[in-house]
Parts: sequence; C-alpha cells; structure tokens
Amino acid sequence: MITQASSHHPQPTPSLTRDQVEKVLSTHGYRLTSPRAAVVEAVLRHTRPFTAEQLVAELSEDAAGPRIGRATVYRTLEVLAAIDVLTRIVQPDGHPSYICGAPGHRHHLLCSSCGTTVTFTACPVDALVSDLSRNTSFQIHDHVLEVFGVCPNCQHKAAASAN
Repeated sequence: MITQASSHHPQPTPSLTRDQVEKVLSTHGYRLTSPRAAVVEAVLRHTRPFTAEQLVAELSEDAAGPRIGRATVYRTLEVLAAIDVLTRIVQPDGHPSYICGAPGHRHHLLCSSCGTTVTFTACPVDALVSDLSRNTSFQIHDHVLEVFGVCPNCQHKAAASAN
C-alpha cells in the first residue's frame, strides 16, 4: 500500500498526533515527560525528513519552550525510533535523518530535490529476504528500503525552468 492522496502527486508522509505518540510511548513503558513532549511536538511539525541537529537548532531557538539539551533530543529520537514512531533514513549523502509515521513495516520514496516523502507498506524485498535467508543460513530480522527520485512537482519545475 502506498500512503498518498493521488498516484500523480505524492503527498508528504502523514504525521501522528501527540496523543498517539504518547499512547505508543506508554505501551512501551515510557512516560511523556516535559522535555520529551517538547521533542515530540517538534518532531510532529515535520512532514519531511529532518536531522537531529535540525531539531536541536529548532528547540534552542524556541525561547518560549523549556530548555532542551542536545543529549535529550538525541535520546528521545533514539527512543522514538526504537518504538517505531520514527524511521531512521540514510540520505544519499550518507547522513541519517528521521521521518515520523505510524508504527509498522514501511518503506519510503524520497524526492532528492525537495524532500517530499511517500510511505509505502508493500514490501518488494520479502522474496529476496526469504531467498537470502535460505541461501546463506542467516536469520534475517530486518531490512531497510529507501528509494530516491524526483517527485512530479520538482520534475515540472525543472521542465518549466528549462524552457
């Protein structure tokens, strides 16, 4: 299944709500402390992949909110990734970023121009994983699939600027 509004115009990956994240945290034995809540709220504002450093900068610029340290941001991102609220994505330049989404097996199609992200749950890797496991005797427990390309909007913009 592909999570998007139309097959012609991919939409950003939909975010969870704070209440949904709090419920998932609670299910895994974590409390939504005030600093963790500030990080969660910052995470939920992103509809495209973001880095930990971007989040640190955003939270340090928010004078109205509580003072959140770099270590708290990194620890919270690790917790959210561990409970499957965030997916860690390795960008084409090799740097990690995160995208928020409902827990469950998912993959991402990312626009390398604007960062638009489309989540899809159909897994074309399952047969390969099964073959690899059988042929290598590995007990494969996970895999990651990230597909990079250029979204229709960026394609149209590029074509328009070339004319």
